[in-house]
Amino acid sequence: MKQECSIVRDLLPLYVEDMVSPETAAFVGEHLKTCERCQGEYQSLHQPPDIAPPPQEEHPEAPLRLLQRKLLLKRIQTALLAGAFVLVILLSAFAILSAPRYFPYTAQLLEVTEQADGSLTITFDQAVTQCQVESLGTQEPDNQSESYSIQAWTSPWDQWFSRSGSRTLTITPHTDRPVRVYYAQNNGQGDVLVYGEHPDGGMETLPRLVLGYYLFLAAGVFAVLLVVWLTAKKKPKVRTWVGRALLLPPAYGVGHLIVLGFTTVSYCATRDFILIVAIGALVYCLVLLAASLYRLWRELRSD
Repeated sequence: MKQECSIVRDLLPLYVEDMVSPETAAFVGEHLKTCERCQGEYQSLHQPPDIAPPPQEEHPEAPLRLLQRKLLLKRIQTALLAGAFVLVILLSAFAILSAPRYFPYTAQLLEVTEQADGSLTITFDQAVTQCQVESLGTQEPDNQSESYSIQAWTSPWDQWFSRSGSRTLTITPHTDRPVRVYYAQNNGQGDVLVYGEHPDGGMETLPRLVLGYYLFLAAGVFAVLLVVWLTAKKKPKVRTWVGRALLLPPAYGVGHLIVLGFTTVSYCATRDFILIVAIGALVYCLVLLAASLYRLWRELRSD
């Protein structure tokens, strides 16, 4: 009986399709009347195949939305990258064009006039576009004079955009001590006494060296961060954040190079430091945006 069932099950596909001889059909039909197992196999062959459509995603538009979001993000990052690049160029141009060009002292550069109230009016040549006065106070314990330092400069930016006319400074003494006014040439030469009695010895305005210290500090921070980055191979999150911070010192160095070039001395350290930090911050953002845009471009290309 078992052998007969095997023969019938082999013939069932042909039997269902009516592709057997009448004698075989009669044999299979008689067997199906007495064998429930083969009859169940026969019924299963008679049922239509269950061809279910593949399950559809609940949100078939999700991949398209994700692609659109990535493309929008790419456009935004591209616009920010271009904006940051333009800002770096403009701020660098401003730093270069507004860099002070100090005037060496000449007899025609300035004129000191005493006023009736005891104040002093200093009138500069028309080539001067900016001037400044700084109170030096009492430089020595036995110095009974009241000292001031003045300086004058111009720049391409001032020559293009500043108003014309002579610049003047007014010095109002705060004590009854004798007044001395020095002109700081800011070129490595000594200051020139333009008003008052000559003291024993001279005076020279030295440039600020603090920006050089900041540059060395940035180099030290870079070295420390580099060591941390190299030793954090098994900590990807720490390595990522340290890698981002690792870009800060070089960005500061680029800002220093743009503003001061290869020198570290400055006669206007506050102005130069502000420009260095601003340009360095823009360069840092520019590098981060470029890296993010490159990663997004690779993702879109792989998709």
